[in-house]
Amino acid sequence: MANGRMSLSIEGEDKLITIMSELELNDKRPEALRLAFVKGIASLEKPPEKKERKTRFVIPDGVIARGDDYILYKHMIIEKVGQPLEAKAVDDYMLRYIEEGLEIMASEIESLSNLDNYLLYLINKHS
Repeated sequence: MANGRMSLSIEGEDKLITIMSELELNDKRPEALRLAFVKGIASLEKPPEKKERKTRFVIPDGVIARGDDYILYKHMIIEKVGQPLEAKAVDDYMLRYIEEGLEIMASEIESLSNLDNYLLYLINKHS
């Protein structure tokens, strides 16, 4: 089992590039997307609303999670949503949490001064 194809919004892609640069994950887009998913699901009390956005970048099958990781992510989403979900709905919620996580991370980066390090900020905030 693995995540299906998901279309990231244009705004999300721009924020992803900023986050990858800030965290020095320049060639590691999957890791940055996973961080955004975790940030989104950890930061939101209830599931994010679906938003219609223009898309450009497609996240390929299995990039976010596969195997045991997919099962873990799926059950984290089901726990937040509060009802069983089919695979397509899991992918939809996964994308929503990624988009929201990117939004939260971008606003946190924007709030830091030039001397602050976002990775240290994340460690301090979540430890």
